[in-house]
Amino acid sequence: MSKLPARTGWHWVKQGMQVFRRQPGALMALFFCCMFLSLFSLLIPLIGGMAPILLAPMFSVALLQACADIDDGKRAMPNLVLSGFRKPARRPLLGLGVLYLLVMLLSLTVLSLMDGGVLVQMATRQIEMDQKLLEDSRSALFVSSGVYMAGWMLTCLAAPLIYWQKMTLAKALFFSVVTVCRDIKAFLAVAIVLFLMFQVCTAIPVLLFDSPQLEVASIFTIFLMMIVLMHCTLYASYRQIFGAPPQAEVAAVKLDQQD
Repeated sequence: MSKLPARTGWHWVKQGMQVFRRQPGALMALFFCCMFLSLFSLLIPLIGGMAPILLAPMFSVALLQACADIDDGKRAMPNLVLSGFRKPARRPLLGLGVLYLLVMLLSLTVLSLMDGGVLVQMATRQIEMDQKLLEDSRSALFVSSGVYMAGWMLTCLAAPLIYWQKMTLAKALFFSVVTVCRDIKAFLAVAIVLFLMFQVCTAIPVLLFDSPQLEVASIFTIFLMMIVLMHCTLYASYRQIFGAPPQAEVAAVKLDQQD
């Protein structure tokens, strides 16, 4: 397969928006179910603080399967939240979660090395919040966030490959990294478009509302919607590169014709 141009990323975002517009309520309801389970997992002894990251690939699979069901003309149901917890995908998805955790620890290590651990200490309330220290740590936060996003982008296709293609973790990671590196222009275009969309959308409540509470609530709602839209876009990219899941093949043809 030839390398995809950057404009393909824009087409993926548009197709993701089409999927989202079909059943926005169902997708958001499923996402809130994932959030509830993620918060509930914090109560697990010993690993509670790490559990949301470990389970992230399973919740990602739930949203991707919902996109496939919508693509097939079905209703995205809340019970899809358990899709990634079933065998045989459960173990490799947990392994992918461990990798996500390692990437997170790497990004935190980079952050601590660059700012002397100031942000981590403020986040854990070891020291008082200080505006000047926050400003000084901005570049460190930007770099560490870039490290985490790069790790996530390179492995973003691993979860659907494990779930739909029944690949092992190692094989799914290999194909994910190779695919993203090969089509890096398209994936970077997706990241830029979604980032700009978030910036524009979050500027609207700031301009409209005088209440800080309303601004924060609106921005947080937009942030949650962008996470769901990101998964819809990821589904569109997976479908073009690896083919639609069996139940979504016919509907995918219709969606491509509308694009």
